[in-house]
Amino acid sequence: MKINRNWVTPFLALIFVSVGSSGVLMFFHLADGFTEVLHEVLGLTFVLFAFLHVVINWRSMRNYFGKTNFVIAAVAVAISSAGLIVLERAQLPVDLIVLEKVTRAPISDSFRVLEIDRGRAAAVLSEKGIELDGAETIEDIWVKNNSSPEEVVETLVYEAR
Repeated sequence: MKINRNWVTPFLALIFVSVGSSGVLMFFHLADGFTEVLHEVLGLTFVLFAFLHVVINWRSMRNYFGKTNFVIAAVAVAISSAGLIVLERAQLPVDLIVLEKVTRAPISDSFRVLEIDRGRAAAVLSEKGIELDGAETIEDIWVKNNSSPEEVVETLVYEAR
């Protein structure tokens, strides 16, 4: 199958608008919780279509790679990206900090914060083959059951409430 620029270019442009718009909404915390999945999935799709765009236009694009403007842009993007990653690591997002503290707190406190009944939690987890016996924290549950944190927390939050 031949890659056709008549399809790649419109998709790339429209996906760019969607990813850019969802990124702006996320930056200003508008429609939080609704834009993240859209942004992530369309972001991956954007990468695919950008790659196809480069493949289609490789001959004309390779002329830019050795130019000073391209090198300056590449260095600026690399430094900006590294700086943002370092800043993010220096101050973790609140939701990750709270989740970590809830999963490591005594299990009765975690259930109280999450508004989950222990009996209901035990029943729902048991249906998934995950046992609550002897667990002192939510973290203990996934460690003792060779499960994943996501599976245990999602089960508790979405099914045990």
